[in-house]
Amino acid sequence: LFLRTLQTEKRIEMRSLHILFILVVVTWLGFPLRAQEAISIGTRHTLFSHVLNEAREYWVYVPATRPGEKEESYPVLYLLDGDSFFHSVVGFTRLFSTSKVSSLPPCIVVAVLNTNRTRDFTPTCSAARRDGTVRPGDKPEGGGAGQFCRFLTEELRPAVEQDLPVNGQHLLAGHSYAGLFTLHVLLNYPGTFDTYIAIDPSLWWDKGCFQKQVERQVDKVDFSGKQLYVAFATQPRPDRKLSHFSLTDDFYRECSSSYGEAAFAGGIKKSDETHGTVALPGFYDGLKTLFFRSAVGISLPNKPL
Repeated sequence: LFLRTLQTEKRIEMRSLHILFILVVVTWLGFPLRAQEAISIGTRHTLFSHVLNEAREYWVYVPATRPGEKEESYPVLYLLDGDSFFHSVVGFTRLFSTSKVSSLPPCIVVAVLNTNRTRDFTPTCSAARRDGTVRPGDKPEGGGAGQFCRFLTEELRPAVEQDLPVNGQHLLAGHSYAGLFTLHVLLNYPGTFDTYIAIDPSLWWDKGCFQKQVERQVDKVDFSGKQLYVAFATQPRPDRKLSHFSLTDDFYRECSSSYGEAAFAGGIKKSDETHGTVALPGFYDGLKTLFFRSAVGISLPNKPL
């Protein structure tokens, strides 16, 4: 009887050890799963464009509604070169939408990814280089800005906004070629967006053709209700000869006199930035300047060009 009781107790003890082992293994496996849980700020999408005759990718960030908050409708910021700047610009919008010195509301951010940025963002077809020269063998390219604007407004915008809580306000932001495109849209299709942010736009394109168009056309365009912010990098690049810097001065003078205060909300030259580094500081300053709200004891330094 004593041996039988001892064997029973051993079986119970072994069973308990097995159960304990299983619990330890399950718990141990659970920790890395929780530790590796992804942090997501957006969703990936693909749309076939009949205007461009190709599939286009885009990413979308929608502000989260916190528990107890009423669902709002949001402006939509269309961000060009989106795969390069999406995460940072989403962070900027979240920062300013919760800041007491900013009137920027929470924004939906739509990052448009590239397939052929030279084709899509330039207003004319050209073989001219950055210094204005054309060499033997240089082939003309570009000139698709009008078609790309149609894609944004006729195809992408309806696809993005049909199921989202939008309020009808639209922002367009771009750097380099995309900055040139942003200015092109404001000058030629001003009603398509409300706020324009152009960072170091490639004014050298096609021997400065956009500046010539501005001088011919700007007085004939109604910019009522529009906002424009432009930032230029002025740190020269020793490996490149550019006609860009003189064009920026001409463009700013034209903006100040012809776009008017209602449209030209601000601009800045960044002497410590190159073309390759100015994008993120420019987007940050653009959102800060355009939506700055004065508060007691706080002022925004005046930084004229």
